[in-house]
Amino acid sequence: MRLIPYGETDYVTIRKENSYYVDKTAFIPYFETAAKYIMFLRPRRFGKTLFMNMLAAYYDILEKDNYEQNFGGLDIYNHTTSNQGKYMILKFDFSTVDSRKENVEDSFNFIVCETIRNFVTRYKSVLPANTAEQLKDVIDISDKALNKLIAITANSPYKIYIMIDEYDNFANTLFSTDEDAYKNLTHGDGFFRLFFNVLKAMTSSNNALIGRIFISGVSPLTLSDVTSGFNIARNMSIDANLNAAMGFAESEVRAMLEYYRDETGVFKHSVDELIDIMKPVYDNYCFSSGMIDEERVFNSDMVLYFVMNYQSQKGRIPEKLVDPNVSTDFFKMEKMVKIEKDFGEKSRIIMDIVNTGKAYFELNPEFAIAELSTADNLQSLLYYMGLLSFGLDEDGVPCFVVPNETVRLQYCRYIEKCYTQIIGWRTDVDILSRHWNTLVFKGDCKPFISYIASVMEDNSSVRDFDAQGEFFVKGFFLSHFCKSSSFLAFTELEADHGFTDMFLEPLGYKRHAYMIELKYCKKNSSDETVAQLKEDANAQLQRYITDHRITEKCADKKWELHTAVVVFRGWKMEVLE
Repeated sequence: MRLIPYGETDYVTIRKENSYYVDKTAFIPYFETAAKYIMFLRPRRFGKTLFMNMLAAYYDILEKDNYEQNFGGLDIYNHTTSNQGKYMILKFDFSTVDSRKENVEDSFNFIVCETIRNFVTRYKSVLPANTAEQLKDVIDISDKALNKLIAITANSPYKIYIMIDEYDNFANTLFSTDEDAYKNLTHGDGFFRLFFNVLKAMTSSNNALIGRIFISGVSPLTLSDVTSGFNIARNMSIDANLNAAMGFAESEVRAMLEYYRDETGVFKHSVDELIDIMKPVYDNYCFSSGMIDEERVFNSDMVLYFVMNYQSQKGRIPEKLVDPNVSTDFFKMEKMVKIEKDFGEKSRIIMDIVNTGKAYFELNPEFAIAELSTADNLQSLLYYMGLLSFGLDEDGVPCFVVPNETVRLQYCRYIEKCYTQIIGWRTDVDILSRHWNTLVFKGDCKPFISYIASVMEDNSSVRDFDAQGEFFVKGFFLSHFCKSSSFLAFTELEADHGFTDMFLEPLGYKRHAYMIELKYCKKNSSDETVAQLKEDANAQLQRYITDHRITEKCADKKWELHTAVVVFRGWKMEVLE
């Protein structure tokens, strides 16, 4: 049985060990003919490193004799291009650069120069004699070492394919901690800018030795900041033909599940049932406006995590559907989209996304750090980080959507931290846990909702955010519902020509589901207004609970559906029934 390559990025090893590989080689010819110098961006955990290592194995002159072992049975094997096995691969991995201000330059220089040393050793048989010896005097300075390497190897019969993995990883981290230090490395004579100056210069001469460049990362921010040093790469990230180049299409996930179902014999669920469990948590990414109506993409890391755990637990659904490593993605978001001292534009944008699940803006293909304060650029960054995706609203209008509940969880964690840092809304863990168990196991949501409401009322004098009250109230509830592994917390779930405020879908062996209609009016609203909101909420619930999609799912899963109407006037809860 094939191993599940969770966390494995070494393509050649995956093939040697006959691990399960989702074939992405069909995209090689398109990349090859589209441009010589490419930038391709995808969120974290979508298989960028594995894809790049696959490209390296395909084009490497030293792997040419291993072509059948590395690519036999895959799509590209029957559609081999003329460039297969024609390049020396110089691959830089910037994910390990120490991003601390005092260490970043030395760390960057070391990694670049160490990569060059390894390159010289690996291709010793095809490089000019004494190449390593000639590099000794500059081997500690990245741009000079690269420049001299290119000069020494100018007469080599083989061109160099330069690959840069996670080009912006350390730069983004540095930006989040010290903006001045970030500007120093990307502007003027900064070492990062100089590195890209050399790359550009080495592509512009006649018969240039650098034949191709492939750069991967998360966002265009850093490359935009060094743009005058490197403005030759074509950004192919939103090309419709490459939507599924990384990540897994549903058909690929089904094929994987069917393989392990047949090989292991431990599956206790059908493939359709497993897809239904995985889709709300891992699916619904779309990276091109031209693919909105086509097959969406699953997060590949999360799929492998699920299949690995489901198989090892003999057909039991993993207790935690979300890979714990995703918590690092939350910290990335927090660092890039910094929490403001007061609820400003950024906070309002994110609060709106949390509550509606969508956003409308013009995606910018490139923008610098200095331009990040504008609404379109901030939301464009959220798209590049995988926190928004191309989609349609309820009227069929193109927009950007929160792709799934894993992403919504990251937003909610961000919002919860905003509440804690800015407003001071803090909950007692012991009390919250006790009421949560009542909600999960006894089918009673009143103690939990009442406690959350009391926390908000106790802190109502700290800030007056009446204008954003409804979003803030709903967001505070969602931030607590979403961070549990007991439920999937949906907002705006479609039901009977409407959208529920909150729907808590139980996970695993849990049996209590909840539909909550939450209404809000300003603190000076009349009793009549409160009564009308209560009546409206009840009427909506009566329609929603008869929707066949909800009733059939509850019957099929043997869930007991509980409903609640909650009305707030300002920060005070006036109705709970």
